[in-house]
Amino acid sequence: MKKLLIIPFLLIIFTAIGQDYKPGKKGGGLYSTGQNVVDKGWFFGLGFTYMLPYSPVSEQIETSDSTNQYTTTYFAQHKNTFAKSFATQFGPSIEIGKFKMNDKKIINYMDYSLSWKWFRGGENFSSNSFVNNNLTSSYETRGTYSDHLVSGNFNLGYRFDQSDKKFYVNGLGLNLDYTFIKGRTGTAPIPSKEYVDGPSSILGELHYFFGIGFKTSKRLIIMPIIETPVLALYPFNHLVSTHPYFNTRARPILFRVRFMFLKKGSKSCPKVYNPMGIDPDKQLE
Repeated sequence: MKKLLIIPFLLIIFTAIGQDYKPGKKGGGLYSTGQNVVDKGWFFGLGFTYMLPYSPVSEQIETSDSTNQYTTTYFAQHKNTFAKSFATQFGPSIEIGKFKMNDKKIINYMDYSLSWKWFRGGENFSSNSFVNNNLTSSYETRGTYSDHLVSGNFNLGYRFDQSDKKFYVNGLGLNLDYTFIKGRTGTAPIPSKEYVDGPSSILGELHYFFGIGFKTSKRLIIMPIIETPVLALYPFNHLVSTHPYFNTRARPILFRVRFMFLKKGSKSCPKVYNPMGIDPDKQLE
C-alpha cells in the first residue's frame, strides 16, 4: 500500500515541474529570462556501470517416507564483486547530449542525451541433497550475463551554486533503454521462486541522479555524476527498480564524468575585451 502512494506523489512532482518549466510569452532564452542568465551547451561523458548485488535467495524442501527423511537445499547469490573475478560486474559507458542551466529557484537544470552502457554480472548457484541429514549429492554452477544497451535520457533537477567554480545538482530523470546485444548463461532455477533469463529488451525507468560540477577556465565544466533507477515504468514491475537475472536481482549504478562545454554567450563564459577597451556590447570601460 505504501508503494502505491508513490505514484500520486510522483505525479504531483511532475505536475509542479511541468508548470514551472513552461516558458513565458515575453523575453528570450530559456524560461524567457534572457540569454545572459542561461548556461547551455553540449557534453560527453565517460564512465562505468556496476551491478550492485541484491539479497540472496534460498529454499529448503523436505520430504519423507516410512524410513527416510529427504532434504534438498538451494542457494543463489548475485556474484560478489570482491570474489576472484573482480572486474566482471563492471562495464564501460559513454554518453553525449545537451544541457541547460538558469537561475530559477526550483527547477534550474535540464539535460538530455543518448548513451551506451554495458551491464555485466553473474550468479553463484548451489544445491545439496541429504538423506537423514547425510549429504548424498552436491551441485554448484555459475551463471553470467553481458548485456549492451542503448539509452535515451531526460533529466530535470535543482542546481546549488556553492561558489563561482563549484555547484551541486540532483534530480529525477527518465531513461528508455533497448538491449541490442544479450549474452546470458543461466543457472538452474530454485523451485517455487521466480526465475527469469533477464530484464525485458525494452526498459522504461525513473532514475535519481546527483552530480558535482567544477567550472574550469574558459568554457569547460567537469562534472562527476552518479545515477540509479528508482522506479520501473515499463514493463511495470510492482515498483521494483532492481534488474532480475536468473534467481537473483541486481541494482544498476552508473558512474560518469561529464565534460560540459558552455556555448559562447553563456553567463559563465568570461568576457573578452578588445585592445581598445570596448566590450562585446560596444560599451567603453
